[in-house]
Amino acid sequence: MEYYNNILCVEAKWLMDSGVMSRENYKKLSCRQDIRVVRRGCRNTPALVDYESLPERFKSKVRDIVGDVYKAAGRNDLEPYIEASAEAAAYFEHYRTADGKFLPEERRREYYADAMVLDACGRYIAERKGKRRAMGGRAKRLWEEVAMAAQDLDRQKHPHDLPANARSLERKHRLYKEEGLESLIHKAYRTESKNALKVESEQQRSMMAMLVSDPRNLDNEQVAQLYNTMAKAMQWPTICASTVGVWRDKLDNVVYARRRGGSAYRNNKAMQVKRSAPETALTYWTMDGWDAELMYQSKDKNGATTYHHRLTAVIVLDTCCKYPVGYAIGDHETPELIKAALRNAARHTEELFGQMYRTMQLQSDNYAISKMTPLYAQMSQYVTPASAGNAKAKIIEPWFRYFNKKYCQTQWNWSGFGITSKKSLQPNGDFLNKYKHEFPDLEGAYRQLESMILAERAELREKYMEMFDHTPDDRKMVMSAQDYLRAFGERTGQKNLMQGSGLKVTIEGRKMTYDCFDPEFRRYASTRWSVLYDPADRSKALAVNDDETLQFLLEEKYVQPMALADRTDGDYEQLQRVRDFNAREDERIKREIGAYQETAEALLADGRKELETLHKLMICDSRGQHKDRRETARLATENPHKRTADIEDAETDTEDAFYDIL
Repeated sequence: MEYYNNILCVEAKWLMDSGVMSRENYKKLSCRQDIRVVRRGCRNTPALVDYESLPERFKSKVRDIVGDVYKAAGRNDLEPYIEASAEAAAYFEHYRTADGKFLPEERRREYYADAMVLDACGRYIAERKGKRRAMGGRAKRLWEEVAMAAQDLDRQKHPHDLPANARSLERKHRLYKEEGLESLIHKAYRTESKNALKVESEQQRSMMAMLVSDPRNLDNEQVAQLYNTMAKAMQWPTICASTVGVWRDKLDNVVYARRRGGSAYRNNKAMQVKRSAPETALTYWTMDGWDAELMYQSKDKNGATTYHHRLTAVIVLDTCCKYPVGYAIGDHETPELIKAALRNAARHTEELFGQMYRTMQLQSDNYAISKMTPLYAQMSQYVTPASAGNAKAKIIEPWFRYFNKKYCQTQWNWSGFGITSKKSLQPNGDFLNKYKHEFPDLEGAYRQLESMILAERAELREKYMEMFDHTPDDRKMVMSAQDYLRAFGERTGQKNLMQGSGLKVTIEGRKMTYDCFDPEFRRYASTRWSVLYDPADRSKALAVNDDETLQFLLEEKYVQPMALADRTDGDYEQLQRVRDFNAREDERIKREIGAYQETAEALLADGRKELETLHKLMICDSRGQHKDRRETARLATENPHKRTADIEDAETDTEDAFYDIL
């Protein structure tokens, strides 16, 4: 409560802070002019509301809090003379100290209040002197009155630091009038401190910089002792620990990296890049390994049970909506675990969108980067490893904290927020020790963590699929089955030759037969093939030669029933597919061998005598007989029956025309 222009007023901020009225109430009443705002608020000057203009229900609340409002607003003789000064506010707001810093906020408020109160003192003295002289009296003891009034001012409202002694206040006012606003600023802010000036030369500064940047993180006392040893030898002024503190602040940015390390500097001091997440799916994936904060119990080789174990999860995150598109869980991070997470991501895109997709950009950490880069390149168009030692470059790190808090912290076996977190944020050690026998085992912890990841997927799935719908077609990079197997396929460990019945391999103890409808595959009949397969889906496989310059996609051999009565839907179509393939191969072979024969005949028929014998041996008909047909009669006698074929099995079905040309 206070008087303003002889009006009993109450601060608007106090009305809201004390609960008399809400901010919305105040806005509505002031806009409708149901209350009278006699002074608008500005910097360091609160808004004032006429107490008598308040509705009775609000007046009652004010009286309940402060009691007698008129007594509470006890008028101060100096108060009416205090006026806001925009000039003084701007001066202290923009003032720079000798080392280029702004004044602390607390000091700015203090110096501004000093200036307003001193100006009020001057006006009060001038007015009182004029009145007393006009009445024929003498202006005695005015500074005593002013000093008492200044000390009785509300320090929340006017946080000045003026002396209580009348003579001291008068000297302060005189100096203020002579030197202006700067006279109110303490000398420590106007010039460098005497302690700091003790370190002046380049040699002194260099020695100080080396000591405060020492990687052993010496404290101020230790630095001062070491510096003074050099100072005595060099006849420099000695220093104290407070001087070291001043220089530690001055040199902080320069010495921080040497003192705390390059990683700490990049994370805490270096300029950071502000980034925006993509608005479409499959644009930017990031991945990293995380030691899940879920403990499980396990027996060691001696049979003793321990309870501190934690699983590691490798997460592939689509940054558009922080969707965990891929994951893999193991006991520690390995290249195999990373590969499994990316494999899961590819399979999951097929589950969501009908076919497998790669991402345009993949961010990884630098773990096994040289070994993993080829795999990363198969999963993305651009591979962008995060900067080594720069945690803020890994945008997945905040997601781990989010996931830990949302899911893991609710579990009985939660282990905390990491060893670097405050102790107050960690779980109660006594509690964990009491309930450790209820911790899950390895399998239970795996299911526990996996269920959390799947729950997060379920929550974001609809949003993620919607963002996929908005992904431009040129960003949807389809991953073919061949690309998938080349990236993630497991090898059988054997090499196999292609036969007419197919490529027969053994996968995890099970015999499998594959075939390929690419006609080029049968050109390499003598090649021994390594076979790559997906343990989760063995319907397709990839055959590669030793140097992987040849690669062919295989499909599991379709098993055709021998009996017509056993045929089901699809059997005939698969049979016809094989027949059509063989028919096309027959035509290709006819054309190819025919071309060879024509060329050879032309070479042998040029009339050279030395080639006569060779000509007779090589130029024969489709049954291997010479063109002179000398054996025609013999063959007719020995083989009077016409060859017939009506073979249903497509693996042995051939045409007479094929034999004719061979």
